[in-house]
Order: sequence, then structure tokens, then C-alpha cells
Amino acid sequence: MLETARLRLRRWRDDEVERIATARTNAATALFLPFIPQPFTVEDARFWLKDMAEQASAGKRFNWCVADAGTDQGLGNLTLFSIHTHGEVRDAEVGFWMHPEAQGRGVMSEAVQAVAQWYFAAADDGGFGGRRLFIRTAATNAAARRTAEKAGFRHVGTERAAFQIATRVDDKVTYDLLITD
Repeated sequence: MLETARLRLRRWRDDEVERIATARTNAATALFLPFIPQPFTVEDARFWLKDMAEQASAGKRFNWCVADAGTDQGLGNLTLFSIHTHGEVRDAEVGFWMHPEAQGRGVMSEAVQAVAQWYFAAADDGGFGGRRLFIRTAATNAAARRTAEKAGFRHVGTERAAFQIATRVDDKVTYDLLITD
């Protein structure tokens, strides 16, 4: 679990499947994450929770519910995935989504900063010992781009026609954050 002044990053609970289903069934999710079934049902949420737990156990990804520190209500999700280790060098990607009620409040950029702080901390200090984090998104996903920038990530490239969204292929923008930033 990670915490900031207003957020608690923790595991999702089984009793939150309806909130997950609602959060993942919206226009932005359907457009920018077309691999997520629409509508996203409670049964889909149960399967997703099980899948996330299995992948975490295998060390393939880490997943956090971004919750309000005061109410403990789930506001969104943050995932660390595509973890690559090259000798002692570790790189990974960050992905996220928000419940529609929580959007536009700076919650996710704060959560990304908390995960980055943990990710870059040495393993001896309870961190992951990472070197570089990436955020990749559709060029037209203004909210995700704002989140990356507010969290201190730098735009490092654009690949033309490289990101599939629901209605077409968009350009893919890549942001990164280094341990030295």
C-alpha cells in the first residue's frame, strides 16, 4: 500500500466489482481502451480482479486501486506493467483509468507520482529499484497526456499511426520519467 495526503493506493476488494464495472464502462474507456469489453459487467470485473492477482503473484504487473484516503472509495486504477529487467536495469510502463466521478481533480497524476517514488526507491528501502517509467497513450487522449505531464513525465516521441483506438488508428505519444529526473 502507498499513501499520499489525500490518496491510498491499495488492492481492489471483491466488494468493489460494481464500482469497477461502472468505471470501465464509459465513453473515454471505450474510445481509448477498445480491448475492454463494453459494457464492462460485474462478471468482467470479477475476472479482471482474479487476472490482476495472478499476474501480480507472477511478478508480471502491479496493480493499485487509487482510493480516497478519507473515505477509502475507489477512484481509479493504476497498473505497472511491461516490466523489463536487463541485468540490474528495470524499465516499466504505467497505465491508468479513472471513475468518471473522479476525473479532472489531479488524482491520477498524484497517484502516478506516488508509484514513481516507490518504483525508483532502492529495494533495500522498500522500493522496486527501477530506472525508467513510460506512459504511452493516444495522441488525442488529452486527459492522459495532462496526467503524464503533471506527474513530471517528459514527452519523448510520437509514432505516427501506431495506437489503435475504437474508431481509428491514432498517433502514439510516449512519455518517460527517469530515476535521475
